[in-house]
Amino acid sequence: MWIQDIKLYNFRNYFYESVNFNESTNIFIGDNAQGKTNLLESCYYLANATSFKKLRDKDIIKFGQEKMEISGTIRKGRSFKKVLIRVDGTDKNIFVNEVEYKRNKDLKSLFRLVLFTPEDLNIIKEGPNLRRELLDEIIASIDFSYARVKKDYDKILFARNKLLKNRNSSYFKEQLDAFDKSLVKEGYKIYKSRIKFVKFVEEYAQDFQNALTDGKEKLEIDYLPDISAESLDEYYKKFLEKREDDLRYLSTQAGVHRDDIIIKINGKNTRLFASQGQQRSAIINIKLAEVKLVRQISGDRAVILLDDVFSELDETRSKFLLENLSDYQTIITATNTKSLENVPADKISYISDGRIRKEKYDRKQQL
Repeated sequence: MWIQDIKLYNFRNYFYESVNFNESTNIFIGDNAQGKTNLLESCYYLANATSFKKLRDKDIIKFGQEKMEISGTIRKGRSFKKVLIRVDGTDKNIFVNEVEYKRNKDLKSLFRLVLFTPEDLNIIKEGPNLRRELLDEIIASIDFSYARVKKDYDKILFARNKLLKNRNSSYFKEQLDAFDKSLVKEGYKIYKSRIKFVKFVEEYAQDFQNALTDGKEKLEIDYLPDISAESLDEYYKKFLEKREDDLRYLSTQAGVHRDDIIIKINGKNTRLFASQGQQRSAIINIKLAEVKLVRQISGDRAVILLDDVFSELDETRSKFLLENLSDYQTIITATNTKSLENVPADKISYISDGRIRKEKYDRKQQL
């Protein structure tokens, strides 16, 4: 499955632009702030109807304009689907082969994307929230029902926290009991899914780590659930043990929203003891594990988006990444071709000031 073409109208810094992709490697070269990341964001938006930067729809409309449009062709073998997304202020319409889709999640089943960015390093360096997001992203790319469960959990959690801050409301205890049962029900599903998929991700990521380091490094992923339980009843009981803390702090102190994962190399926490190169390798190999899992479980090849990743990698890691993605459609942005010297010229395009062209941009010609 791959993106054949995409057309942008008033998307970010693009006024009107059309791009034809090939089925394998696509490289876009340009200076910073020219539109490289915006192009990848448009591909992501085509698949998810949301921005990977977690922006509101109106914030991705070109400055000074009121509406935007993205359209593209998704191919799988001889079949294809035409996707069209229109945003006008706060209104959004999604069409696939001229049939309107009412929900973003209906679009996500068409094809899968895996995104690599330099900011992925923060998954290791920063707090547990980013590590939970990584795990949730991987599971949701394989199990589409997971995203719905997680969304339901977040809604219930928000409502429960709001109630805790308003203890004087009528029927407070009855409402809290109802929220507890609903939150635990969805939370236990998330907990079981995370246990299951962490094992798969660890196995595949370790295979890639072995290949990259000639077996010198062992990569492990430890799931640290806030609540561990063998059954829903046990999970519920342990959740209730924190109710006094909930009332004291006016927020929910137990549940999957407080889980974490530890990424280890040779038994040591990469956040504390690994070099930056080792940290990058660990994250890359976890993302490669996601790519492999998507293909094995769904039978589909994910589309790979790589945003200026090679500027942060040494030659060995760059070569390793490209070799392991050679069987997929990859859309790559970079500021130069230094790490991509063996790529044929016909696979390279250039971006400047929101314009994309095959010939190299010469600033002197614009003066």
